[in-house]
Amino acid sequence: MALLLGSACTAPGGTQNPSSSPSPAPEKKRIRLGVLPVLGAAPLHLAIKEGAFAREGLEVDLVTIQGAGAAIPDLATGNLDIVFGNYVSFFTAEVKQTAKVKLVADGYFAKPNTWMVLSGPNSRLSKPTDLVGKKVAVTTTNSLADLTIKSTVSANGGDEKSITFVEMPYTEMGEALNARRVDAALLSEPFITETMKKIGALPVFDAASGPTADIAISGYATTEEFATSSPKTVAAFQRALSTGVDIANRDRSKVEAALIGYSGIDQQTASILTLVGFPGMLEPERIQRVPDLMHSYGTLERRLDVKPMIIPHAKR
Repeated sequence: MALLLGSACTAPGGTQNPSSSPSPAPEKKRIRLGVLPVLGAAPLHLAIKEGAFAREGLEVDLVTIQGAGAAIPDLATGNLDIVFGNYVSFFTAEVKQTAKVKLVADGYFAKPNTWMVLSGPNSRLSKPTDLVGKKVAVTTTNSLADLTIKSTVSANGGDEKSITFVEMPYTEMGEALNARRVDAALLSEPFITETMKKIGALPVFDAASGPTADIAISGYATTEEFATSSPKTVAAFQRALSTGVDIANRDRSKVEAALIGYSGIDQQTASILTLVGFPGMLEPERIQRVPDLMHSYGTLERRLDVKPMIIPHAKR
């Protein structure tokens, strides 16, 4: 489903700072952005609601995707201009050249209990090595989900190669756990809190711990072709998103309100979930941890340097 957002939004009070210099008009005024309804996307929705994109001359069509891996083909063909998704899928596409990827902005990084493996009610799974030989639900395979699970299981002495990963949307994982079609599932907020609340799902382990603690989860990516042909559009997107990041880091209540609107969770769930980290900039050293981890587990056949992939952040 695509939702046209941004064009009808206005700045608070309906005015713009008269002392600020107008930004260059974007080459493409209406963009299509693939996104997941996860907590990490809150700054994007806040920026839309506050009229930040409209002030930059941008209209944003939000297209719900299952995961970045599934959205890469649409990004490569231009059906999507920007994708919000996990870094593993972006780096895999870059190395395999299924798309020439450029990183536009950071999305979010994991804080404790925000990137969790859950099991169904009455499950006996309680630690990483209990996943050996089990079926685990993830949004997409060969992504950050299975990589973080493999690294955590391996770090605890388990055979990570024996795990079977099953693809499905976050919205179907609770039912799959309850029906025992899978033994465990890796979820992000708000789906962690919602699934625990709805079916009594139990935590098995934090997949962002040990070697993956504070790992960068998702960001915004485009293609080299789009970045080259529409640099003003990319800069406008970066500036607008920064407004949402500032709000998210300043006011939890606005994050909760936005999350209720786009994810469909209730107020109680929104009020008790754990917030992820919303970084303001793409920091090469922090993002580099992801491809280095991929290389160490054989997901990437060669080491990838993220610095050439990063588009410098536009100043506001």
